[in-house]
Amino acid sequence: MDIQLASVLLTGLLTIASATIGQAQSVPPTRQVLIEQALTKSYALANNQAEQRKVQLEKQALTNQYLPEVTVNPTYTHLDRDISITVPRLPYQPLPKEIYSGPYEFSQQLQPQNILKATVQANMLLFSGTKIPTLNKALTFKQQAVGAMADKERMAIIRDVSLAYDQLALVARSEQVLDDADKRLAEQVRFINKAVKEGLATPYDRSKVDLAVQDLQARRVDLNGKRQLALARLTQLTGTPADQLAGIRPELTRLVADTLLTSVENRPELKSLALAQEATRYRQKATVAGYLPQVYAFGKNELYRKDLSAIEPYWYVGVGVRWTLFDKFASRTERRTAQQDLIIAENTMAQTRDLLTLNWQKSRSELATANQLANVAQQKVALARKALDIAAKQYEQGLIRITERLEAETDFQKAELENAQAIASQRAAQLAQLEATGTLTVADIQ
Repeated sequence: MDIQLASVLLTGLLTIASATIGQAQSVPPTRQVLIEQALTKSYALANNQAEQRKVQLEKQALTNQYLPEVTVNPTYTHLDRDISITVPRLPYQPLPKEIYSGPYEFSQQLQPQNILKATVQANMLLFSGTKIPTLNKALTFKQQAVGAMADKERMAIIRDVSLAYDQLALVARSEQVLDDADKRLAEQVRFINKAVKEGLATPYDRSKVDLAVQDLQARRVDLNGKRQLALARLTQLTGTPADQLAGIRPELTRLVADTLLTSVENRPELKSLALAQEATRYRQKATVAGYLPQVYAFGKNELYRKDLSAIEPYWYVGVGVRWTLFDKFASRTERRTAQQDLIIAENTMAQTRDLLTLNWQKSRSELATANQLANVAQQKVALARKALDIAAKQYEQGLIRITERLEAETDFQKAELENAQAIASQRAAQLAQLEATGTLTVADIQ
């Protein structure tokens, strides 16, 4: 009996646990979760990170210029004869015979006929004429400029995910409008069918109601297509399968965010261009190194010493100075080219600021318009609702025909759908405004 009771309890616990896990898995992801997934999946951000790594590799390559360059050179040489030196006999006796009587003829081999050598050589740059540290600073600014553009990609991803998410909210709100209309029309169908049987309405009146029902069905088909498109867009952005997103039914409310900035100086494009200008300035400074000397160290060591000549050293080290006095105007050309690049960067900066300012003014105007239209749409809903209530009462009292009653129903549906669209447009305009000032973040999206 105890075993059976324990089995029943275990089965119940497993069932509850399975149901809990199933409910947890069925909870649709939130807007913030989808944005984070899209940021993780973004190919543009991945490419930006790769560009930053490329610049880092360029910086490492510059630093590596100070490392010694070591080469091993094994060689084999065959001469037509040995290299030797011979001192002929002197024509006189330089020393008394009692002390030294000769021989005064001297012969010494300097190099054998077959020569096998193996050497290791090293060269190391000590001073680059300030070129390497200056170019390193230029690459630092370039890396920061590339990193600044990542913020632009992040804002674009936040905007795209939010717009697709808001589209699902618009569809859900529109479906709710159609559901409410469907309930009212269902009641109207029952009323008109009863009226036709009692001779108080004509089949023509019933056909008008049936046509309104079919119109609702057509609207549902259109909304389903919009939903599938929004789900496909979210799947493309986040990588989440559409079946896991199908349960998303967000509320559609106005987006209110603080837009304290009244300029575009926070835009990533301007930050990136400003950093790129600094990089160009340092590249220009690096061209001065062409007029300065370079200092380097060098050394050599013989690994195979058997075939060395009598006068060859086993190893040597030294320090040298390399100073190019005339480089065929290469440094001057590089400096003038860098100057033109700086002028181009300044012009691009000014042009970009003008375009971004125009875009910010446009977004601000569109946001003001969207807010006004949303207010008007909300008022139209209230008026259409009041007109619908009046029409329903008048129709029940036989004061108006069914066509007028259906017109009031259609006007109310249209007003509610326009109101939903106005809210979605207001949210899109607010997103555009935040993006135009460079302040769009995940925290701003509700």
